Amino acid sequence: MKTNYEKMIAEEEYFPDQELADLAYECSEGLLFINSQPPRSEERQTFLKKFFGSLGEHVTIKGNFNCDYGKNIYIGNGAIINCNVTILDTNRVEIGENVFIAPGVVISAATHPIDAQRRVSRHFQSHPVIIKDCAWIGANATILTGVTIGKNVVVAAGAVVTKDVPDNCLVAGVPAKIIKEIPQSSDMQDFSMENFGL
Repeated sequence: MKTNYEKMIAEEEYFPDQELADLAYECSEGLLFINSQPPRSEERQTFLKKFFGSLGEHVTIKGNFNCDYGKNIYIGNGAIINCNVTILDTNRVEIGENVFIAPGVVISAATHPIDAQRRVSRHFQSHPVIIKDCAWIGANATILTGVTIGKNVVVAAGAVVTKDVPDNCLVAGVPAKIIKEIPQSSDMQDFSMENFGL
């Protein structure tokens, strides 16, 4: 029989139990440490590698960062997460390489039933969120459950993204819609950290 944590990750309905409460409490303790340390502190960086599901090289995570569990977040090389970002990682949240996440962004894998009776009786569910390489999520944007953001996408400030976004486009609005395609340079080089001497 699956645990509620296993049901949560499997995108099935689940109920918050003691295991999930304990994991959330551990995460809260970890966040107190993360947000009390300088962003480039060696001790903080070491802790972050254990805190997240995986953490790439040359990642910047600024202060007032919040999440539910931490262990369900996977961050690629060169990503930048600015201040006051919240990630509700009740399911897998993948952040690709060289993704820029501006201040005040909310990424939510979590959802609840629209029906009030089911909601108050604690029927919870969640779906993975994927943000692919080189995307830029503008200030105070919201990425909702089950959404995949394509490569090189720009999400305008304040946008609410409710469905998948294909590669190479700009989206804006509530709900977010494609505003235009973003042409990619034909001579684009490999933007690995080694090319920047890092």
